[in-house]
Amino acid sequence: MKQVNFSHPGGFPLEQETLERLQTAYRSELYEAIKAHLSIEKGKNYIIAHATDKTRGWAVIHEPTQTGEGILYPIKTGITNNYLKTTKTTTNLTYGDGNSQTAYTDYEAEYVGDAGTPVTNDNQAVNYYDLKDFVIVKNLKSIEEILKAVGDNIDAIKANVTAVEGNIRSIETNINTIKQSYLPIDGSKAMQGDLNLGTHHLYLNNLNTGTTSDYLLAVNNQNQVVKSSTLLESLINRITILEDRPASTVPIGMIAIWGKPAPFPEGWEEYVPLRGRMAIGFDNNQSEFNNWNIRDGGSKNKILTQGNIPQLDLTLPVSKGDNSGGDYRYINATDIEYGGEKEYLNAVNKGNSPTAVNILNPYHIVHFIEYTGNITGPVDTIAPTSPENLTVSNIASSSLSLSWTASTDNVGVTNYLIYKDNSLTPLTELAKDTLTYNVTGLLTNTSYSFQVRAKDAAGNLSNPTTINAATVKPTVPTLQHAYYGGENMILQWPNSIDSGALTYELYRSINGGGPMLVQTSTDTFYYDKLSNGLTYSYQIRINSNGYTSPYSNTVTVTGRIL
Repeated sequence: MKQVNFSHPGGFPLEQETLERLQTAYRSELYEAIKAHLSIEKGKNYIIAHATDKTRGWAVIHEPTQTGEGILYPIKTGITNNYLKTTKTTTNLTYGDGNSQTAYTDYEAEYVGDAGTPVTNDNQAVNYYDLKDFVIVKNLKSIEEILKAVGDNIDAIKANVTAVEGNIRSIETNINTIKQSYLPIDGSKAMQGDLNLGTHHLYLNNLNTGTTSDYLLAVNNQNQVVKSSTLLESLINRITILEDRPASTVPIGMIAIWGKPAPFPEGWEEYVPLRGRMAIGFDNNQSEFNNWNIRDGGSKNKILTQGNIPQLDLTLPVSKGDNSGGDYRYINATDIEYGGEKEYLNAVNKGNSPTAVNILNPYHIVHFIEYTGNITGPVDTIAPTSPENLTVSNIASSSLSLSWTASTDNVGVTNYLIYKDNSLTPLTELAKDTLTYNVTGLLTNTSYSFQVRAKDAAGNLSNPTTINAATVKPTVPTLQHAYYGGENMILQWPNSIDSGALTYELYRSINGGGPMLVQTSTDTFYYDKLSNGLTYSYQIRINSNGYTSPYSNTVTVTGRIL
């Protein structure tokens, strides 16, 4: 649609007042009436009618720099996409006073897949709007369909309410029957008075006659049956302990001779008070055993003194050269004479500190065991099944996604471990309900293998499930530019080639000179100021995640003064 500006002081080739009234009739009366009818608010953007491949659509847009009524944009025919691109174009005419002024403003919109870079200059403004932010104005046909669906739902709810009311009446009848026929509160039928259960009682009429520890159930003053939580919980705990304890004819506390190392039979433990005591070899003629309290055993280390070393048959050297019984240099004794016969004084441990001899048996013997009835559950040694259907998706230059189906286990899976290239250390450990993982930080154009293992609470690991995958080389985008003269120029390029952020290097040469690196960034645009008459050439390439791409196409621009 077009908007004609007739309000310049120089006038317009047609009669200015008449044309101004025509435009006012459209903008201030017809357009405002449409907005009021559709409840359009300031500051919000609306789709009045979506375009199709055969018909145009309409949108009301409040531009960022605009205040007030908003602009009615026609939408080109086409299929709905992610964004709405709007183009505002102005046309100048020479008015009666000889000045060139803005006379026409054209508004047009179209669906596009991606948001480009907004452009603003003297004659044109291009903007991009995310369609998710628009309010969709429903037409009369859609509203009628919604109202019909609401009416059908109301009828269904009414029918359900009627059925529920019938059920309530039936329940009330049943309650009255129970009250009068099966368990009358006054005790005229069924049960009457207090039920004596020995130590515990069932009080039917008066809760106050019992204590919190001697009743199971009672009827309180409001005719409500209440329970003794303390007593019931105690009984349940005792029953649970008895159920968990295996049936056995062995009495608790029985002591038996074992005489072997552990392990012990189920329900038996070492009897610690008799640890180290021996059940055989007892000599009642020895005075040391007359008092039980002094038979505490001894240290594992025993010091042998000279007094309790038995006689030894040793051959000692007779002369300096005699080595029949040992070398004289290694005899710790006092040498009386260095020739002929030798005399050795204090030949045992002279001058040394006493050294204890370890007499501890090489393994631990348990002589006595006691039956305690403590049963430990069986150890879980069964590993989970391997994860199945391991797949790779969303492969990019430095990342990819793994997914799999859940493993099973005889007790229960607790975690999933992710490995790369058969490493012993996992990349991560996931919760049991997490069946996907996004792997990042990978090198571009590189092959990897990934393993997924399931783990249970006992630490058992499943066999790994392996899959091979390789990251991709990102495609060099096409370099584009926008320049309308003057000193300002913009370069831009798409970034839809990869799901992750890429680093771009931008090179520029001036008047055929060598290329110079002017920007290293993840941005997909670059603003430059051009000098009149100089020729600028630009190229980009990807240098990201260990990969350097070829150069893109060359964009050449010559600066000119408007």
